[in-house]
Amino acid sequence: MEVLITDGMMKKSLSVLRSVAPIATRTGVVSSYYCSMAGISRFADEQHRVRRTSPRAYVDGVNDVVDRCGYDHVLPVGGWTTNVFSEHRDAVSAPVDEVLPAPESMRIAQDKWRSYLLAKALDVPAPETVRLDSESDLAEAMELQFPIVVKAGTESVPRYVAYASSETELHASFDEYTERYTDAPLAQEYLPGQGCGFFALYLGGESAGTYSHRRIREFPPSGGKSACAESITDDSLSEYGTRILDALGWNGPVMVEFKRDADGTPNLIEINPKFWGSLDLAIASGLDFPGAMLRYLRDGTRPDFSFRPRRFHWPLSGDIQHAVARPDSIPTVLDDIVSPRTATNLSVRDPLPHLVEGAKAVVSPFLGD
Repeated sequence: MEVLITDGMMKKSLSVLRSVAPIATRTGVVSSYYCSMAGISRFADEQHRVRRTSPRAYVDGVNDVVDRCGYDHVLPVGGWTTNVFSEHRDAVSAPVDEVLPAPESMRIAQDKWRSYLLAKALDVPAPETVRLDSESDLAEAMELQFPIVVKAGTESVPRYVAYASSETELHASFDEYTERYTDAPLAQEYLPGQGCGFFALYLGGESAGTYSHRRIREFPPSGGKSACAESITDDSLSEYGTRILDALGWNGPVMVEFKRDADGTPNLIEINPKFWGSLDLAIASGLDFPGAMLRYLRDGTRPDFSFRPRRFHWPLSGDIQHAVARPDSIPTVLDDIVSPRTATNLSVRDPLPHLVEGAKAVVSPFLGD
């Protein structure tokens, strides 16, 4: 089985590649760049460049790679790519239906407002939210308690989060967003608790494996991607996450992101309908989701996972940056770097990707895939 993996500059694409390489007969990596993190891995047989000039042009570019090189399957990894493949699935040369949810389920997951309405309909806790279709909606938003979170209305793009502590700041955040983007932002109640997530792989429309995690450190520290996290089992996260995914008739990988309120109750923040940045943690915990997906595509085999809680960190993809931003965390970051009890994505058997990973950490504000 010959497999093409997208979004080669993302660390989770490297995770997918390292996971599926022992199963595949040939692996290829697609990136917007001539050289990518996953593309220079010892586990990649070929790397290909496809630019993101437009969604359909990207699909055509991937199709050209598939047709020329004979790949049997394409595994979309990043949010933008997964959404594009979902919307243009009939135009993709390789079959993708088995790794994607139904188009309408994907649209609901991508749309944070529709996800919020779904949570309300299912009695899943969620922070009070107002969609800011126009400036007149700010009056309703100001009924929320400050600080108020102003964020993008879609999951994948654009990346925007602001915290407004006053009416003036709320208006300024709304003006800033609407000057830069065309979709409607959301104003949302701020929750003071810890971020946490429910992760799942659905195969053939049925759950094949799940777990939860708690974030120990993030980058940026105010709220962002996991820099260090622990895998756990959590009944409330599992109950709420499964309720949402079953209602959507889910298929493929997915993260359901929550944040705890002052009482510790997890509240839905958003649905991430794709592989997630902390995918390494799942694999280290005995839940090799990419490998299971490929085996299912190959012969219909369903996995029999054995979960074990683990602690994992990403030194070059958030944890060192966290320590720079929060110097008081330096001792714990250093302890995780040297501790044999904390797993890491750094590999002495496959070191070249980490040169790119380190360079990306420096230039990431200017870099996409």
